[in-house]
Amino acid sequence: MAGFGKHNINSLLVGSKVTLTGNEGTAVASRALIVGASKEIDTLDITSPKFGGTAISATAAEIDRAADISTRVVTTTATVLALTVTEHAERIVLVNSNSTVANTLTLPVGAGTGAKITIVNNIAQTQGTVVVAANGTDVISGNAYNFGTTEETAQAFRTSATSDKISLNLTTTGGGVGGDTIVATDVAANTWSVDVHVMGSGALATPFSAT
Repeated sequence: MAGFGKHNINSLLVGSKVTLTGNEGTAVASRALIVGASKEIDTLDITSPKFGGTAISATAAEIDRAADISTRVVTTTATVLALTVTEHAERIVLVNSNSTVANTLTLPVGAGTGAKITIVNNIAQTQGTVVVAANGTDVISGNAYNFGTTEETAQAFRTSATSDKISLNLTTTGGGVGGDTIVATDVAANTWSVDVHVMGSGALATPFSAT
């Protein structure tokens, strides 16, 4: 399918349809951009797409994740959700469930892909908690910024070497007001980098823990 040899095209109108048949007998349709007398297409290659002369190495799924704004926000009411690169990377995951049990979202296994998943606690939780957990042997590394609801106070917290979970307990570690944001980026094998912003109440505490 890489090459079709030489094909003479005579007096085509712009936008007219051309069907080329390759060595394997597969017809390939394209739009002609040639006007006038005899022109020649030599070695038509449809297996190595290029943009502006540069070969495209991204897959169709990767291009969709980066460019398809119609799926940029993913809303969930599930109390248990396994996050995936295919469905949630480069997207915003809105947590819209106020359940009596924990809303637990589990990150994919870290592989150093650079995939970024943004999780937003979209409502004021009054019953269950919100938990974002690493998968299996993964750890999370990063910082949490906890802003007080009743005073002009804020505290910053750092993960430990074994941290693998973020818990919003509705009070001291956030979740009770809504709008909490967790940005997780796949930076290395079995490691997610996290940037956490929460609104806590009472004696502000770290949302990080190790299972």
